[in-house]
Amino acid sequence: MRIITNKNILMNSINIVQKAVPSKTTLPILEGILFTAGSGKLVLTSTDLELGIETAIDVDVIEAGSLVMASNTIGDIVRKLPDSDVEIVKKENFIVVKCEGSEFEILGLSKEEFPELPSIDKDNELTIPAPTLKEMIRQTIFAVSNDEIRPILTGALLEITGEKMTMVALDGYRMAVKTSNILNNKSIKAVIPGKTLSELGKILDDTEGTVNIFISKNQILFNTGDTVITSRLLEGEFIDYQQLIPGEYKIKVKAKRTEFLNACDRAALFARESNSNIRFEIFDDIMNIRSNSEKGNVHEELNIIKDGDDLEIAFNPRFFIEALKVINSEEIEAEFTTGVSPSIIRPVGDTDFLYLVLPVRRR
Repeated sequence: MRIITNKNILMNSINIVQKAVPSKTTLPILEGILFTAGSGKLVLTSTDLELGIETAIDVDVIEAGSLVMASNTIGDIVRKLPDSDVEIVKKENFIVVKCEGSEFEILGLSKEEFPELPSIDKDNELTIPAPTLKEMIRQTIFAVSNDEIRPILTGALLEITGEKMTMVALDGYRMAVKTSNILNNKSIKAVIPGKTLSELGKILDDTEGTVNIFISKNQILFNTGDTVITSRLLEGEFIDYQQLIPGEYKIKVKAKRTEFLNACDRAALFARESNSNIRFEIFDDIMNIRSNSEKGNVHEELNIIKDGDDLEIAFNPRFFIEALKVINSEEIEAEFTTGVSPSIIRPVGDTDFLYLVLPVRRR
């Protein structure tokens, strides 16, 4: 194999596939990236056996072939090269990387040991605008659980019925639900690992156009431009999230999102250090936001519009702040029932996003 390409284009492709390289593994081959050259293309592939990423770039292919290089090694080398053309040549068990006056000789890994990405039936195709999928991930991924005791909650539910697509993430303490309208005539229900969605969201950061999605019984494939992401699906039945949403409320509060976010952020300064909570004292058209710790106390006063009774309620500050950060509306509505019942946050004038959060007992 022998190819010539641009350093920056190569570095960008390495950055994409490195997202699927495991940080720890008992299989050394998984620490590598497979490079396959032919027909004017260089395809880079990586996998941790659950998530696989493949991306292609246009290169000058002088000699077709394939090789595997340690991800960290080739990434560090290319990152430090001059902004110029890079030549990669395979010579027996070694790979030579040249750029201007620099030359590196790297011991290659066995390409025969590199696992193939799973094959997914592409008859059942779904096409979604990339910005739509990116926004759905952004507004739900933070609520995915990290607790392996309930593996199904380490993923997000993707539910598609007709022209309605819903993504749901919950961790037992809060839940984020995002809905979008799409052109579709299929019914799909799958639970996608949080890691897959997190890495997909990063890849979609600067992507316009569409994403083609193919789902089989236990695998999912996302095709966006020159990049393909494959992932296993989580097995098991996702929680019936509709039953968790309260049917009524007793107190509704309307507030400016940025003012609310900043007040919670400041009140959480001491709360973070002492692992304590922030308290909301809601009365008339004022919300007092307080936190107490050994280092001191914080009091924030926020102007609100209130409908209903007065209330005192406490929350984990991170759970409230993370939701406020992903809401796009300038105003939010918060719905409360009692000091121990789940609360709902919604953007004013937008029914496509809902966030549920459980309060904590005041201390």
